[in-house]
Amino acid sequence: MRSDATRDATLRPHWPSDVQEHFEDRFRVESDAESVPVARESLLRVGRGQIPGRICHGHLFLASLVVAAACDRPADTALPGGVPFLEQDSAGVLVATTLGTRARTPIGWLVDTVPEYQVGGVEGEEPYLFTGIRGAQQLSDGRVVVLDEASCELRFFGADGVFLERAGGRGEGPGEFRSTVVGCELVPSPGNDSLHAFDGAALSYFDDRGRFSHRFPVRWRDERVMDVVGVVGESALVTTRFYAVAEGEGLAREPSTADFALLDLDGRQAVWEGFFQGQRQYTVLEPTLPIPRVIWHLPFDILPDAAIGEDGFHLTLGENQGPEILEYGASGRPRRIMRLAEPTLTPSTSDLEKLVEFRLDPDGMADTTRERISEGRLRRYRAMPLPEIMPVFSRLLVDEVGWLWAELYRYDVRAPVRWLVFGPNGEGLGSVDMPPDLKVLHIGRDFVLGVWRDELDVRYVRRHALRGRG
Repeated sequence: MRSDATRDATLRPHWPSDVQEHFEDRFRVESDAESVPVARESLLRVGRGQIPGRICHGHLFLASLVVAAACDRPADTALPGGVPFLEQDSAGVLVATTLGTRARTPIGWLVDTVPEYQVGGVEGEEPYLFTGIRGAQQLSDGRVVVLDEASCELRFFGADGVFLERAGGRGEGPGEFRSTVVGCELVPSPGNDSLHAFDGAALSYFDDRGRFSHRFPVRWRDERVMDVVGVVGESALVTTRFYAVAEGEGLAREPSTADFALLDLDGRQAVWEGFFQGQRQYTVLEPTLPIPRVIWHLPFDILPDAAIGEDGFHLTLGENQGPEILEYGASGRPRRIMRLAEPTLTPSTSDLEKLVEFRLDPDGMADTTRERISEGRLRRYRAMPLPEIMPVFSRLLVDEVGWLWAELYRYDVRAPVRWLVFGPNGEGLGSVDMPPDLKVLHIGRDFVLGVWRDELDVRYVRRHALRGRG
């Protein structure tokens, strides 16, 4: 990767001095040693097309966008009955605001807790046994495609769950995947039954029968990308991340970043780029341990997430941004900010205890071991800086109809797995609870498809009926 300083010199906008001073006062990373101003470098690193998240400083002109002083707007009382509050800034970008209580109210759709379809198993014929699952998609005729992690095979199953055929696999031939560190992944491609798989170096295109078509190298700024979020035609939304790690105890001076780009694969260029705050790392020194230097993720510090649809894409920026989602058109032009009008939450000590319990919950261990590990993690977490605002959204998906689904950030094992549904105009329509322990990968008009793990850590693809949508 090119150095962070080089990227800053290329992409940093020319901010007015009063804006720069405001950022340096408002956005600082607290470490044990000192407060490090990081606004220039990353906390709101503005690339082409980025919408800054939580700026309350009058009208600031950044990256050709005007962020109106919406932070001074009345809270929930300004939206009686949950009617969306729409405003348009001078750049033509809509801000669609929904009353938080309305957006979180159940929409009336139900996802069955018992699956109607399942593929996978502990034993049996080889095609049904998965070493890991790196993507699954239901085709329009009811067939299901699963990408197996170890073999890099696309495995096709009928609507009845019976294995049909396979494609791909590791190798150097046409339609095969090169061996890379990141492995292979089935990439979402909304709007059609074409299949796209990424092996860390290139995207391979297949039809709905697994017949290989062509392969596009995927590079951004002459470097490989970390992941492909989704593909529409010859455009791909990609992401890469930079983790800054301190040599001594505490936070790194340089910021971690999460970078996104919309690539024109045919023209081999980016039509949009955005650079955002990434997941920060905290270094802990333990000279007496076999591993004297341990890197921790900050509690409640999450990565931005993105989802692509047929006519555009969405971004949520993680912690300290509040309940906001950024929407862009297919060309990368900002289209809308979707916002919930609700109080923001600040992480507390009791939240830390819930977070530790949540992260240890899937791990089978003796009670005494769990208690010892929990106490150690709590001790470390309490010494780390916490975000000012609790994350709201953790994952985004665009369903087959083109509506956006946003998973609410969850850190309590007792909390339901809840997603909010947003309509085509950006309005929050209500919430839907998902089956526990199901990682949702694909949402159709009347089904939800995802990956579920049993107590032996065996992976299955499950489809659950979605009822009441009409």
